[in-house]
Parts: sequence; structure tokens; C-alpha cells
Amino acid sequence: MKYFDEIEKNALSRHIPVMQKEGIEFLIQIFKDHHCHSCLEIGSAIGYSAMMMASNIDDFEIETIELNEERFLEAVKNIAENGLNDQIHIYLDDALSFDCQQLIHQQFDCLFIDAAKAQYQKFFEKYMPLVKDNGLCIVDNLDFHGMIFDIEHIKNRNTKQLVKKIKRFKDWILNHDKYDVEYHQVGDGICVIKRKEKR
Repeated sequence: MKYFDEIEKNALSRHIPVMQKEGIEFLIQIFKDHHCHSCLEIGSAIGYSAMMMASNIDDFEIETIELNEERFLEAVKNIAENGLNDQIHIYLDDALSFDCQQLIHQQFDCLFIDAAKAQYQKFFEKYMPLVKDNGLCIVDNLDFHGMIFDIEHIKNRNTKQLVKKIKRFKDWILNHDKYDVEYHQVGDGICVIKRKEKR
């Protein structure tokens, strides 16, 4: 496994969220097991997870959308410096209003959602149609540092509202009649979502 330890350390020191190591290792293994070669990522941050995927999965291309311009520019620099421009295509935009016609691929093997947690359901509903029938979606941060299991004791009102929204998405997707969902207590809580096979 190739790691970008300096980029990870630097991001953590500036409180920029990057996926936990055990989470990214899990995600890479799932994508390998399902023979994924194209991924749409919602939330690039500084490009860490996209670079980890591109460097550790053979013949893998990622298109990724980032809202924050400062992080976007940092991601562009990181991707270029590590020679991954051919594999990672990054867009500066709000994923909720992004025009999907701009995408190079119109169908993807996998979707990875790791952006504004309050919008998970909207992201999922907008981008899941771009995933191939036998493809999958991975959603990160569904435990939110364990807070999802103890919402009543969260003091900060905004944090409590956010965690309630994450729980709402988690409950919604786990009970959805069109999807099979596996929840894994890896990293900060990950869901692997696939369409149910048509009978």
C-alpha cells in the first residue's frame, strides 16, 4: 500500500478532514474486490483519498468535486506533484448544483461520498443514478466520532443538528427497499450500498 503520510499529517495538523487510515484501506479493498475502475468522489478536500485510491488500485480513474477553493487548489497541486493528473480529474463546484454533463464518464463503477454530512441524502439521490447497475456507493463518517450513538448528550446545538441529520440518512438508507446496505464500524463508520438484485 502506498501512503501519503506527509500530506495526511499536514492536513490533520490544520484540522482538514482526511479519511482515517483503516477507513481508506477498507475502501480500497472493497473497490478492488468489486473490480472497480472508475469512481466519482463527492468531496475532494486536499486530494488525499483520491490519491490513495489512484495509487493503490490498478487502472483506476477518479472524478472528484470540491466546493472549497483553497482546498481545491491544494488538491490540484498535490495531484500534479505526485504525477496523478491522468487518473484524477477534479472540479471546483458545489456538488448539489454541479452540472453532471461536465463529467468525462457518464457511468461509474463506484461512488464515494465524503462531503457535507448534512447533505448526504441529497448527494446520494443526485449521483447514485450515475453508478452502474452492479456498482456500489460508499459513504464515510456515519458514526461522527461516536456521537451518533449518544445524541442526547451533545451540548453544542449545531453539532447536535448535524448528527441528527447523519442519523436520519443512516436510518433512511438502512431501511430503503431498493438498496442492500452493509454497515461497517471501520474508521468513522462506513456504509457500503448496492442496488438490490431485480427478481
